[in-house]
Amino acid sequence: MTTATLYYVLREGSTREEQWTWQEIEDLCRSGELSAAVRIFLPDEDRWAVLGETRFAEYLPETSQGSNSAGPVDEERARVENEYKAALERAIESPDTLEFQLDAGVLAAQLGHRDEARAHFQTVLHRYPYHTGAAQEVKRRFSKAEQKVFRYLDRPEPAWDDLAELATMPLARGPLYVAVPAVVLAVLTWVPFGGFIGAVLLWLWLFQIMEYTARGAARPPEWNRSFADPLRKLLRPALLMSVVVVQWGVVIAGGTKLAMMVQGRGGESLWVFLSRSPVALVATGIVAAVYLPAAMVSIGGFTGSVAKTLDPRRLVRTIIRMEHEYIYSVGLVAAIGLPVVVLRALVGGIPVAGAIISAAALAYAAPMWGLVLGKLLGRTGHLIE
Repeated sequence: MTTATLYYVLREGSTREEQWTWQEIEDLCRSGELSAAVRIFLPDEDRWAVLGETRFAEYLPETSQGSNSAGPVDEERARVENEYKAALERAIESPDTLEFQLDAGVLAAQLGHRDEARAHFQTVLHRYPYHTGAAQEVKRRFSKAEQKVFRYLDRPEPAWDDLAELATMPLARGPLYVAVPAVVLAVLTWVPFGGFIGAVLLWLWLFQIMEYTARGAARPPEWNRSFADPLRKLLRPALLMSVVVVQWGVVIAGGTKLAMMVQGRGGESLWVFLSRSPVALVATGIVAAVYLPAAMVSIGGFTGSVAKTLDPRRLVRTIIRMEHEYIYSVGLVAAIGLPVVVLRALVGGIPVAGAIISAAALAYAAPMWGLVLGKLLGRTGHLIE
């Protein structure tokens, strides 16, 4: 045992945990200040135990004298069990009182009921995301591997807090994670309908990155992750996003048609009017920038019915609830996309090389877009209705 390590100790009849080093606990046992029924958290074993069950037993006066410590231990456990039952009753009677759920989780963990403790702590985190007390208890009582199953445990930092991480993220898993998508996108430029196919593949890759980084990762996911559950990770988001794009198109078409009627240009085609109207093009871009990122985040963070997922009213409410987080994230997405647009305009007319450079720029920007939206989902996913 490392003598500098601090161990949590819970005395009999107390609900306040103390911290002592191993040597200090030995001294307290020898002096008789701690009994066999006192509980201690063993980080190496990731569990709570009573001193009478540990190596401290040899330092306890009652143990060294051959006394039976089972009685105090059994009494202490019975007391904690009674407290747990009372906490459960309070939690059932007042389900909205988070303190009762938190108390029940602590007592369940002390009794070794880890699944029940996990459920109580997660209930608190669902109702109050990133709750400080619940997060501290989870980190104290569960290993790092177990902590990964908890939702809303730690709020990730916003993407704009570390622009260096954002800039290096596309290469975090190696250059192939940019080079291969760039080659695929470049090749598709010479294939019939290649632009459409490339856009779909790029969006699916961006979506996978968003989902993956929403849980705190700072690098792209492995490619084979997408094929582990293709129905949920590929087909469902693709179908939902296609409907969202149709919704966006209907809104744009309706707005354009209204503008044409106001200006008395009803006989002109929608596409011609859009292409010749800077105001209409800017409005179309603004609507896309505001609406489509929210749809992506909603598809990635909401598991309800398809109809509710695609409800535009729900998306608008979600955007409003995200407040400045959403505005900053959309602004950062636009800032990343602007150099890509400028670069494509400069080199797009160059045969072969222009397509390769444009594809490389898109392949590099997509992971950054995914990280920005993933951070947004990780920080505000609990606001998605």
